[in-house]
Amino acid sequence: MRILALSTASPALSLALFDSDTLIGHDHRLIGRGHAEALVPAIAALLGDSRADAIIVDIGPGSFTGIRIGIAAARALGLAWGCPVTGCSGSALVAAQAFARHPGLAAVTVLMDAGRGQILHQIVGADFAMSPITTITAPALAPGEASAGALAPAGAVHNGQPDAAFALHLPLSARSLSPQALYVRPPDAILPL
Repeated sequence: MRILALSTASPALSLALFDSDTLIGHDHRLIGRGHAEALVPAIAALLGDSRADAIIVDIGPGSFTGIRIGIAAARALGLAWGCPVTGCSGSALVAAQAFARHPGLAAVTVLMDAGRGQILHQIVGADFAMSPITTITAPALAPGEASAGALAPAGAVHNGQPDAAFALHLPLSARSLSPQALYVRPPDAILPL
């Protein structure tokens, strides 16, 4: 079974291709903006003439536009290929990388950009039980508290964006979410009255 995992909810464009549970292709790069233009060519380069049997997409939290780009592409490919599309959270991907690097961790505090000068804060246990998402203005970690993510302070387990290569490090329940956007806050745009 070939599984395509993708993440466009952060400044990274991250793709991974698995054959069963073996990583056979990976493209992870910081592009900032431009996910809409870069995603499909990157998928084509990764898969060549083949297709996936299942797709896992990062549903957020993250960039409003980036989340929607990833979900729309995953749903379109799932429809075209006749394969299931499931979601996982970007916080879970960041935590999966932390747990893969440091298997003894009981929990990790994920700190990512929430926009508007705020930091997304979420604690993820080794069993991938997650605290509610909060936004903060500065990290205040307890002594010895492990942290990870793009805005984690010096000494963090890792300072990086969600990486699709860690999608299969997630338990099935954490990578079988509905492919619907997970936002930190509602969109700025409102319907006219």
